[in-house]
Amino acid sequence: MSKLTLATLTMIALTLPATADPLLEMMRTHSKDGPLYAYEMSYTDSGLTATGRIDPSQPEGQRIEIYTPEKSAWTDDFEAGLAEMETEIDGDIWCANFAENVPERADLKIETETSATYAFTPKPDAGADGMEKKLMKKIKGEIILAKADGAILGFSMTLPKPFKPAIIAKINVFNMSVSCVRAPDGRTYVEEFAMTVSGSAMMQKFEETVSRKITALLDPVG
Repeated sequence: MSKLTLATLTMIALTLPATADPLLEMMRTHSKDGPLYAYEMSYTDSGLTATGRIDPSQPEGQRIEIYTPEKSAWTDDFEAGLAEMETEIDGDIWCANFAENVPERADLKIETETSATYAFTPKPDAGADGMEKKLMKKIKGEIILAKADGAILGFSMTLPKPFKPAIIAKINVFNMSVSCVRAPDGRTYVEEFAMTVSGSAMMQKFEETVSRKITALLDPVG
């Protein structure tokens, strides 16, 4: 039998399936199913900070109770944001959702006794438009997993340098970070979320900074 050349061995290696990382596989099978929770939250958007209670089991229009600020201090943008939030609230606050953005291959960067941090290029959400797909190819993602069960403990996406997804649009800054903690039933939920995005579109500059924090997870509802 003749010896295999280096080129042949390389071709064979490239055609073999990659060994699946068991922790990433645990992450993908980690269930988000369980009871629906109400929660208290603080929210900051464009300089306005609000606190309140959210109960996703209530009918639309009754899901959000604002503690602060007083209604006299509400801006038009704040009221519009509340109305939009009312329609979108479904109680899905679970960090397991971010597994959908992690590709099959990710690079292990940091490992401790209890967690592992991976780096990757995020997958766009299902139904993403062309501009979002272009942006995701430039984003650097990181995810922190619990070694015990593959639960997601943290997730972030960062644009390393400005990017022009279209001739009339430019994104200068994009940073999104999430920290997760355990619910009583063992699932991890988004305790803190922060996002900053700035750039220009149609010759108009834009900048937005949003942060949310679940300050108390209340009893299951519904």
